[in-house]
Amino acid sequence: MKSAHLFCLIVCLLFAAFVHAQEEESPAKDAQIKQQVLKDIKKTCTPQRKQSDKEWQAMILSSEANQLLVKNAITAVKRDNLEGYWAAIGQIDCMEDY
Repeated sequence: MKSAHLFCLIVCLLFAAFVHAQEEESPAKDAQIKQQVLKDIKKTCTPQRKQSDKEWQAMILSSEANQLLVKNAITAVKRDNLEGYWAAIGQIDCMEDY
């Protein structure tokens, strides 16, 4: 009887560990999501002058408000909230005056 209880406990612990491992976010996936967010921002905020992608990204992310909106967009992607995603993208300041 004790072995049956021990077996049940081990199975439950393994299942819990498996579920927890599935919930972990990989840094590579986060970077991929961020790149997709920046691509979508670039579609709505077409640069007026010629800039490299890195210069443009640095300009967009120089604003704390834009950084927060990018984080909100990333969170919306993770939660499958398409409406929240596009709402965050639409509020980005295109920094056209710079």
